[in-house]
Amino acid sequence: MNLSVVVPTYNRSDLLGRSLRGLLDQTASPDSYEIVVVDDGSTDATPEAVARVGAPEGRLRYFRQENKGPAAARNLGVREARGDIILFTGDDCLPDRHLVEEHLRSYDREPDRDAGVVGHVTWHPEIEVTPFMAFLETGPQFGFNHIRDPENVPVWCFYTANCSVRRHWIEEVGGFDEDFKHAAFEDIELAYRMHKRGLRLVYRPAALTYHFHPTTLPQHVRRQRLVGRAAVLFWRKHPELEEPLRIRESAHTITALRLYQAASAYGYALGVLDELRNGKPEISPEELEALWREAEQDGGGRTFERDVFGTMDMEKRELVRLRTDLERMYRQWDAVTSRRLYRLSERMARAGWAVLRRLGIGRRPGGV
Repeated sequence: MNLSVVVPTYNRSDLLGRSLRGLLDQTASPDSYEIVVVDDGSTDATPEAVARVGAPEGRLRYFRQENKGPAAARNLGVREARGDIILFTGDDCLPDRHLVEEHLRSYDREPDRDAGVVGHVTWHPEIEVTPFMAFLETGPQFGFNHIRDPENVPVWCFYTANCSVRRHWIEEVGGFDEDFKHAAFEDIELAYRMHKRGLRLVYRPAALTYHFHPTTLPQHVRRQRLVGRAAVLFWRKHPELEEPLRIRESAHTITALRLYQAASAYGYALGVLDELRNGKPEISPEELEALWREAEQDGGGRTFERDVFGTMDMEKRELVRLRTDLERMYRQWDAVTSRRLYRLSERMARAGWAVLRRLGIGRRPGGV
């Protein structure tokens, strides 16, 4: 037994079964790896889904714990694993048939035992990739495009959707930090501690898995709020990472202004693209008035939803939540810019004139 695939799962019984069948149907020799599933307190039919896979005895082992988060689930998986190499993947990932083989081959070819392997993750071909999802692949979710040297990969790319490392590295640093309760920074924080002890990461794009998890902008914003909270926890444990985690920058209200600027630029770009693509003559005042009326009605929101979020199937409540968040941000920004800055500048101006009067500067002839 050379490798153990550790799969934490929570309430994804339908997709989990498909993922496990893909992990069993690999080009690697069946006796070279095992699959360890850790159920993190699911309330759906996860146990039945694992049983229906019908894996040969010993090739797939199932463990269950009360809900503690993916970090704790992976720790249990590592403790129960029998392989020298631990390959992490997710219950929303469907593996390429060569995934396990490519990870094993990397270790056979790698003379340096201090190296771990980062595989490639992309959207599954069955998913309609929206413009926003394509944007996420450029770095906000998976930053493979930013890898400059595949033989020396930054720890920020240690995504547990598809990465492997010799188990002794995990054990030497004490495993995943279970203070991280969500799937956010718990993997990179582990990689950072292993890196400080000498671990090097290499990128092997032939080790491929497919992310079967379509998302929208409002869903991503909600997830990013969890990621932001995890970033603060990460920073408090490792204060030297304040700058790369962008803690100070993100805590500043200038972020709201950037959002407004981007939204304004995006609306302008949509108009430019419409005209370039359609080649229509200049819009008449009547057509312009009709467009404004449409935008003010509920139906107009569907056009905005399609253009910005890349889908017509988004639930109404997600738009309402996003709108509420934006309105709150507007109020916060207005409070800072229009009130606090005005009052601050007014106080500074009064203080400045008082200093000038004491110095006798700016006095009118003969008096005041």
